[in-house]
Order: sequence, then C-alpha cells, then structure tokens
Amino acid sequence: MAKSSNLPIFKYHPDPLSTGAVRADADAPCLNCDRARGYIYVSPVYTEQDVELDDHLCPWCIADGAAAQKLGATFNNTGVTGGIPGEIRAEVEARTSGFNAWQEVTRLACCGSAAAFPGAAGAEELKRDFPKAAPVVKRYLRQEFELSGEEAQEFLEDLSKDDSPAAYVFRCLRSNQYLTFVDEE
Repeated sequence: MAKSSNLPIFKYHPDPLSTGAVRADADAPCLNCDRARGYIYVSPVYTEQDVELDDHLCPWCIADGAAAQKLGATFNNTGVTGGIPGEIRAEVEARTSGFNAWQEVTRLACCGSAAAFPGAAGAEELKRDFPKAAPVVKRYLRQEFELSGEEAQEFLEDLSKDDSPAAYVFRCLRSNQYLTFVDEE
C-alpha cells in the first residue's frame, strides 16, 4: 500500500503527523472501514463499547465522524472547556484527532471557539517553533505553579517535548494568540 499524501484536515489539530497523533503504517487496517490507507491514529481514543480502538483507526474515519458514529469513539474531552458552542464541541470530541499528554488532556479555547493544537513543546521547540508562545508558557508557570520570574525561567528551560514536564501549545484561530498548559507526570 502506498502512503497517501493527503491526510484529512483537522481544523483544531492541523498537523497530527508532526505531533505524533498519526503515524505512517502501510499495513495497519482501520477497524472502522477495514482499509489500510497508509496512516493510523495512535493517540487517545475513548469508547464505551467493548472493543480495543487504540492504534486501530484511520484519520479519515475520525475526520468524517464515521468512527464516532459507528463505534461511539471520541478523541478529546471538552468537558472542562468553557465558552464553545455545541457544534464546535462535537467537532473537537468526535471528528478531531487528539494528542498524548502526561495527565488527562485539556483542550483550550479562545474567542468563543476551540483553539488549534500545533504541538507539544520543550524549551528547544519553544525557541525554535513557538517563540511567541514562550512568554505565555512562562506566565502560565508563574500563575499556576506560583513561581517567581527566575524560577519560572528555570522551569521553562527544563521543559521537554518528549518527557515530563512538557508544554502543550495552542493557538486561537481568530486572534492568533497562543494559549498553553504545562503537564508533568
């Protein structure tokens, strides 16, 4: 099976391949559509049905809602995410790929809508990929962890994308402002 270069578009998770939510796998069939499309979803999936869905769904069955409809699958919990309309909440929960975090994933919102998730970040990624998000992460650390400016800077320098603690960066689709949370084991 040749890999498809056209993954479905997830408005609130624009690059699930780079975030690790989806990986290339030429031979993995989707449990929902029974097709091997070259990619498989490898992030959290929830269902009340007695079926193992982890690493068994294609991105297309997530994006079009087929996995949610047929298997009762959801991919994000927006229960604590306030201020977003029901139709956006439904899209994020049932038709948007999720992502892995150390604790339960928190989806962030801004300007009356869900924010997009461009990725997890450590100190290196904040400098290279998300320089405008670094002050937002530092402010989060000062407020949520009650750190001084110097302590927050030291904590920020110890962040690791692939280890604990890590920053999870979001971007508002309307204002382009960054939002974040920091998660650790």
